[in-house]
Amino acid sequence: MKSIKTIAAVSVFTLMSACSSNNVQPTYEPSAQKIKLPSWVLNPIIENGIADTQCVQTTADFNILKNKASALARAELAKQINVSVKAMDKTYQRLTDTADGSSSGSDFESVSKQLAQQALSGSRATNVDYVDFPDNTQKLCVMMTMSPDVTATLFEQIVKGSGRDLNPRDEKVLYERFLAKKAGEEMDKEFENYKQ
Repeated sequence: MKSIKTIAAVSVFTLMSACSSNNVQPTYEPSAQKIKLPSWVLNPIIENGIADTQCVQTTADFNILKNKASALARAELAKQINVSVKAMDKTYQRLTDTADGSSSGSDFESVSKQLAQQALSGSRATNVDYVDFPDNTQKLCVMMTMSPDVTATLFEQIVKGSGRDLNPRDEKVLYERFLAKKAGEEMDKEFENYKQ
């Protein structure tokens, strides 16, 4: 009787072991072709200028899609300009607080809105193409840029419109801040060096 119980127990154990070894592990096959987005879509950059790329679903005629993506990209350029001007204001406040011990405020932001709209009319679509996305969709992408000349002119007009008389060193710091070339930590470090 003991041997029958032992044989039964061994049989059940063997059967359970066999079942567990037959579990099929899921296999993941890498896709045959990984889609890589162009760098101008992922990270739109123009040296000493401002750039943005926007993509829209291909649901209409090319010209309609191009106009829609261009309008979205221009709106993003306006946001970038707004952020840059706010950074200029903050940097200017810090510079004047350090130099004079006080500050009377800045007018960069108040004069920038109208000037930004004028500058945006000078922006151009520098890349336009249909792009395949990883989710198996195709979109029309437009990279809109403000050239270095247009960007520099905008900066000069903002400074002039603000009525601020900047020394060349302060103007250089503000222009770099406007271009957002440096990360916030780097700007803070440069500012600390400037105070010394």
